[in-house]
Amino acid sequence: MFGRLIGATALMLIAAVSSPAAALQQPTPGQAEAADQGASPIVQRLKSWVLRTGDNQALPFVLIDKVNAQVFAFDRDGRLLGATPVLLGLARGDIAPPDIGDRPLSAIGPEDRITPSGRYLAATGENLTGASVLWIDYDGALSLHPVRGRPADRRLQRLATPTPEDNRISYGCVNVPVAFYEDVIAPTFRGTVGVVYILPEDRAMADVFPGV
Repeated sequence: MFGRLIGATALMLIAAVSSPAAALQQPTPGQAEAADQGASPIVQRLKSWVLRTGDNQALPFVLIDKVNAQVFAFDRDGRLLGATPVLLGLARGDIAPPDIGDRPLSAIGPEDRITPSGRYLAATGENLTGASVLWIDYDGALSLHPVRGRPADRRLQRLATPTPEDNRISYGCVNVPVAFYEDVIAPTFRGTVGVVYILPEDRAMADVFPGV
């Protein structure tokens, strides 16, 4: 989590697609095929639900699997654009404190460094350092961004390990490799908004995504 700054254009785009109940053309069976590249069964199930119900509103979408520390990016029709390991909030859980977006980093204790689950309309913007981020929840200061941080955190090394056990390190934001952000996320969300689904790790799927 970093200081927040977002452009007026992105806010207008988010407002324009804020209702998930918009009537959409249903995907063909081929578009509802399961996510590949090692996606877990629950990720495949959520992707199929998104396409079957049109919940993504014909927008690109991202699925974040916290249990396995992976992210999968799709175009509006459900075609896989890329997948990669991610770093997540240090603390396990699905609900962040309600005031988390207003706290300085120094006031966010280890137990509150949670990547919350849920469905979010997301848009790219900049934080207060001028760095590009994908704002998942602007009010909650939750973003997806290229990996950065103190060398002592060994974030790049954590991303490179074969298991998700050491991928919990951030204040709550989702960290991805620089190449994935620049080659997949940035072009996918350029000039548009999209939907980010963060799967739960403690709560039941139906409690977070009714009907899944």
